[in-house]
Amino acid sequence: MTELKVKPKIDIAFKKIFSENLDLLKSLVSAALGFDAKKVELCPNEIPPAEVEHKFCRLDLRVRVDGQEINIEIQCYKRDDFQARAEYYSSLMFTRLHKGENYSKIPKTVLINIVDYPVFDCEEYHSVFMSMEVDRHEVLTDKKVIHFFELGKIPSLENSKSNIELWLNLINADSEEKIEALESVSIVEIKKAIGEVKRLNRDRKFISTVEWRENALREELSALSAAHDAGLREGREEGHREGREELLQMLENGMTLEEIKKALQ
Repeated sequence: MTELKVKPKIDIAFKKIFSENLDLLKSLVSAALGFDAKKVELCPNEIPPAEVEHKFCRLDLRVRVDGQEINIEIQCYKRDDFQARAEYYSSLMFTRLHKGENYSKIPKTVLINIVDYPVFDCEEYHSVFMSMEVDRHEVLTDKKVIHFFELGKIPSLENSKSNIELWLNLINADSEEKIEALESVSIVEIKKAIGEVKRLNRDRKFISTVEWRENALREELSALSAAHDAGLREGREEGHREGREELLQMLENGMTLEEIKKALQ
């Protein structure tokens, strides 16, 4: 098999494909959430902290779809705190009401997480979370919903039976052969997305950016892991863990090494 230099699940490739083609984004959201989206618009992906000492967050793709606030996160590298981060992100997105507004006016907030590693101990590739009573499973409200799609559990292209499974096979494609196999799919938006993937794999400048990002992330993970091990021996586990998480987050958010240096000064 011929490996793709730019895989659709790489964060910067994923964001470029879907942020520059809102028809593809609308099709993906519709397939993921099971409804026919009408209007999709990009929103600022940065959530500034309410207080100076609070955490700053940069989302992957934040969109407003038919009155719903939706964030799509793509995650290829395993993070032990990813579930907690998903809850935190969804809480930050939960829109505050203006004075005098009724609580029924709160828009539905949805977080879609597409992850490339096992998260839950189950066979299903799709997991949905919302507030509900523990014993009766009675839903408190559907105003805030978190979805997880685990790429490692999706059915093969031949066994895919739904649009979201076809989309996930495209996002998970890592070779030219898998991309070519998807060309038989009848969904117009997926055919267009295939063209976008091929275009990015011919773009030498973008390929170099992806390679730099991937190498930088691997090098940082390796260096931080070594620093973490040293910290364990010297009793500084928590400090190294927090530093590792902060640097990893910066790299995942697409920051350059120069931007990271300035942020840490």
